[in-house]
Order: sequence, then structure tokens, then C-alpha cells
Amino acid sequence: MRPGKNLWLVSLLAILVAVGLVAAVLLIQQTQPAVPTSGTLNANCTTTSATPTNVTLGGNGQITFSCNSQTPTTSPAFTASGAVLATPTVTNFLAPYNSTGLFIYVANGAVNTGACSSRTGAIRVTDGSSTLLPVGAYNYCAKYEAVGPTGLPQFTVAWNL
Repeated sequence: MRPGKNLWLVSLLAILVAVGLVAAVLLIQQTQPAVPTSGTLNANCTTTSATPTNVTLGGNGQITFSCNSQTPTTSPAFTASGAVLATPTVTNFLAPYNSTGLFIYVANGAVNTGACSSRTGAIRVTDGSSTLLPVGAYNYCAKYEAVGPTGLPQFTVAWNL
């Protein structure tokens, strides 16, 4: 083959590649922004305080858990800065606590005493059940029945994604 003939083939190949690149001209490109979450959960204390601070032997009732037993309405156990979908893990919530009687409620709501389920914004806390928490400041409320000589046991609630 003659060198000129090879040059012609190389030139033809270069032209075809160039035409192909031109045919693949970018028409549009868009970048989608990062999107933050609507909120987070923040514990206001590691260990909550009980209101009342003691219970009657053999008694039934409800007990509030906040960050300060003297001022539960202004010392919420935790806050949600926006809507959060979380799953609670409840550990050692045993008798004399009522197994279906654990709630969270709006700490400074209009109704913040009495039956847990009747408190402002009351949401039942069910172990392992995904729960939508609206923006707000929350305390816990637990129902108990027939308190024995050791009183009410310690329990833990962990909120997970």
C-alpha cells in the first residue's frame, strides 16, 4: 500500500469520528440539589425525671417522665425539630407498667396531666412500630397498675431510623 492511501483512510476515519462527536452534542444537563431532612430528634437529657417522684404501694395511675420533675411542662424529655419517622425500641417496660400504656405527649400542651392517652398530642409508643413524630417538644407518660414493694422499674426508650 502506498503511504498516501493510508493517509486518506486515516483522514476519512478522523472525519467520521468528528461527525460522530458533533452528533453527540450535549443538549441539556441539569443538576438536582441535595435535599436535607425535615427534622431531627434531640434528647434534652440522658436520664429523665419522674413526676410524681414516688408512687403509692398497691396504687394505679400515670407517671410523667421529663427532664425536670419540678417543671415538666418547660423541661421536655426530647424535641423534634421537624417531622421525623422513627421506630422506638422499648427495653424493660415491665409490670407494674401497663404494656400498652406508654405514650409521648406535647410537654406544654393544654392537657398535660391525667390519662396518658388524653394528653395533648398523645402518641402511643409501641416497641418496634414506626411512628411519625410531628415537630414539637415531648414528655413520656406511662400507665401503671398495682405497684409492688419495689416501686416502678427503670426502662429505656431508644428512637431509631
